[in-house]
Amino acid sequence: MKSLSVNDIFNQLKRNLSILADQHGLYNELISVKLKTLTHQEAIGDCEDLDYPIIKGKEKMLEANFKGARGQAFTDEYGNNSYSVNELLELPVSSNRKRADFIAAFNAIYRHLGICDKTIHCRDSEPKECSDRLSEIINPNEKILLIGLQPRMLEFLASRQQKVRVIDLDEDNISKEKFGITIESEKNTTDAITWCDSILATGSTIVNGTIATFLNQEKPVVYYGVTIGAAAKVLNLKVFCPIAH
Repeated sequence: MKSLSVNDIFNQLKRNLSILADQHGLYNELISVKLKTLTHQEAIGDCEDLDYPIIKGKEKMLEANFKGARGQAFTDEYGNNSYSVNELLELPVSSNRKRADFIAAFNAIYRHLGICDKTIHCRDSEPKECSDRLSEIINPNEKILLIGLQPRMLEFLASRQQKVRVIDLDEDNISKEKFGITIESEKNTTDAITWCDSILATGSTIVNGTIATFLNQEKPVVYYGVTIGAAAKVLNLKVFCPIAH
């Protein structure tokens, strides 16, 4: 299997978008894609639990609007921008901020074209309802590697699985214990992949640039969250995001 780089992945997404732009005349219309940073109330509503990264302030949700269709992406680097589809295709993806812009816009465009749905984050009590449905896809006898500390998912897995490991990029989480599981550094990723039977990875890996690590190995991976919605259609990835909108 040929190893893919982050640039390879985004080039594949751009080629797919370029084909659709030709088919639907999006170049000529030069439609703007506007992105804005959402507050945590706008993004996920009123949650009983306050330990989500978006509430703690470590990550923000970008929302793109394309002809009334909305697409979102989690990121730790953000700003407000607008692009034509043509400008989006020329956008360098050299930073988290630019990758987040592209992915949020990509989600909105593909939502508008009817290629994907579930591009809007679940709200209020729905994140817990989503995590409770992990039993539909997770074998309780497997060793599970969770990439990205999603508190409700870890809470569910820790209560059900005998063996769980968690890798997170937030330095404030490293070495802390959550639901009886110690959060590990990105430095342990290779060892954790070797150890596990399957991987449950945040779709935000496509924004922070770590997704290539998980595409370039042979363990089964399921990605969760709205960030990777449209890209998963193009890259043929398995996604768990049952209650998004």
